[in-house]
Amino acid sequence: MAKHKFYEDIVKFPNLLCIYRVAAIFICAAVFIAGFPVIAALFGLTAGLTDYWDGIYARKHNMVTKLGELLDGVSDMLFNFIVMCVALYAGVWSIWIVFAWGIRDIGVLTMRTSAAQLGFSIPSSYLGKLASNFIFYALFLMPIDWALNSESYRHADFVAEHFHPWIGIGVHWLALAGIIVGIAMQWISAVGYARRYIEQYDVVLGEKAKETEKAE
Repeated sequence: MAKHKFYEDIVKFPNLLCIYRVAAIFICAAVFIAGFPVIAALFGLTAGLTDYWDGIYARKHNMVTKLGELLDGVSDMLFNFIVMCVALYAGVWSIWIVFAWGIRDIGVLTMRTSAAQLGFSIPSSYLGKLASNFIFYALFLMPIDWALNSESYRHADFVAEHFHPWIGIGVHWLALAGIIVGIAMQWISAVGYARRYIEQYDVVLGEKAKETEKAE
């Protein structure tokens, strides 16, 4: 019996990294809630780095697939969403951050879905990729921020003894600045994506209108 193409693609190493990233973020969230934010941050770091490794490996070994592109996008959105929800749950960040990120990503996802149906694509811009880096590092710092500043952290005595309060304050504002700058960059890049969508939409629909006129 011939193998399904889906199963051949799903077991390719870059796609397995994406699946690992999805599983790891739920583990990270559970570890954080259990009271081990630093361990969650370090484990989450390995999950986040797979976002770099999977693309590099796929291109180097000619393993780029449509399934991989889908898994990469889904795992990225899920990674960001879960960590932001944990930050909201822990009181580290405000809910407006989740809304600002979510509304933009849903909008871009909708445009890309429509573009695919019309037969063209909206590739990521350099600014969009740079924004993702800012957000990733902010997400990595978030549990460390909580560990250094939360009174409920179970190792608070150790933190108080070894870390000056200004370090916690600095990490907090560094992480907050990173997530705000990253989301702002994402919104700017979204404007560029919208312009490309409108331009290509006009071209595609214009060509279809001409074909319809010729057929009549």
